[in-house]
Amino acid sequence: MSNVVNLKGRLTVRKWDGKPITKPGWVSGIPIERYHSAGLCDGPSVSSSNLRTCWSKSAKHMHAEWCENPEHEPREMTRNMILGAAAHHLLLGEDGFKLKFVAQPETYRDVKTAVEKPWTYQANVCKEWRAKQEDAGKVVVTVKELKSIVQMAKSLALEPLVNDGLLTGHIECSGFWKDEETGLWIKVRPDVIPPTDDTYVDLKTAAEVTTPALQSSIRSYGYMQQGALIGEVCENLNLPFAAFMLMFIETSSPYCARTVPLVPEDLGRGRQMNRSALREIKRSIEAGHWMGPGEGELRELGISTDERGRIDARLKAEGLA
Repeated sequence: MSNVVNLKGRLTVRKWDGKPITKPGWVSGIPIERYHSAGLCDGPSVSSSNLRTCWSKSAKHMHAEWCENPEHEPREMTRNMILGAAAHHLLLGEDGFKLKFVAQPETYRDVKTAVEKPWTYQANVCKEWRAKQEDAGKVVVTVKELKSIVQMAKSLALEPLVNDGLLTGHIECSGFWKDEETGLWIKVRPDVIPPTDDTYVDLKTAAEVTTPALQSSIRSYGYMQQGALIGEVCENLNLPFAAFMLMFIETSSPYCARTVPLVPEDLGRGRQMNRSALREIKRSIEAGHWMGPGEGELRELGISTDERGRIDARLKAEGLA
C-alpha cells in the first residue's frame, strides 16, 4: 500500500516513515513532540516560533531554546500552555485525546483514614499518581480546565464561520521546504489545511478578545510571521494560499470567540521579518556565535514616543513643560 495520499487533487500527503525528512512536501503522522525535536530533517530546521523569537528578541534567545542546539533549555509548560494544547486537541478534532491527556481526580482517599479528601499535591498519593501519568507520557489537566474547554467548544459552535466549515479540513499535517538562500529547512504545521477554500485559519486561546488585546497579541507573538511562513511554504509546494485568519477563543467566562483576518500588507511585513531572521540564523551558524540584543552596539536608548507624550502632557498640566 502506498504511503502517499492525494486529497481531492489539491494536496498530496505522504505518511511519515519515522526517518529524517529529505525532500520537500506535506507529511502526516509526525507527533507534535517529534516535530519540535532535533534531527527531524536531514539538516537544521526552523519553525515559525524560532523565527519569531529571533526577530523579537535575538538570535541568542532563539538558540537557547532551539531544539537543534544540544544544550538548549526546553520551555516548561505553564497551565495556560497546557490548557491551550488540550483545547486545540479537542476543538480541532485531533485523534487520541485520552492517550495524550488525563483528567486530574477531584478527590483522593486518605491511606490512613480512608476518608475522601479534596485533591492536593501535598499528599504523597497524589504526587505518586501525577508521577505515574508523567512517566506514561500523559499531560494532566484539571476538571476545571476540561469544563472550560467544553464551554469554549460551545462558544465556537455559535460562530457562523465555524458552521460554514472554517475549522474543518486536514489536520496534523506538517509542511517542509528547504530554503534556497540559507539552506535551512523550514517547517510549518497549520492547524487546518482547507480542503477547498484557500483561507488558512489558526486557533488561538486568549484572555480576552477586545480589539486592543488582540492587537497586542498579534504584535507580541508575531502572528503575521506565522501566517507569512505558512503562505511561503504553500507557495513553494504549489498549494493555493489566499488569506490567513486567527480564530481567538477566551479561556474563561464568557468564552467569547472572535475571528480576525490578518491584513495582507502585514503578512508581507511578516515575510520580510522571516527573511531577516533566516539570514541572522545562517550568519550565526557560520560564525559559531549567537548575538544577543544590541550586542556590539553602544548607543543612546530613549523612552518611547508614546511615553514621552504622556510625560509631557502631565508636565504641561502641572505647568512644568
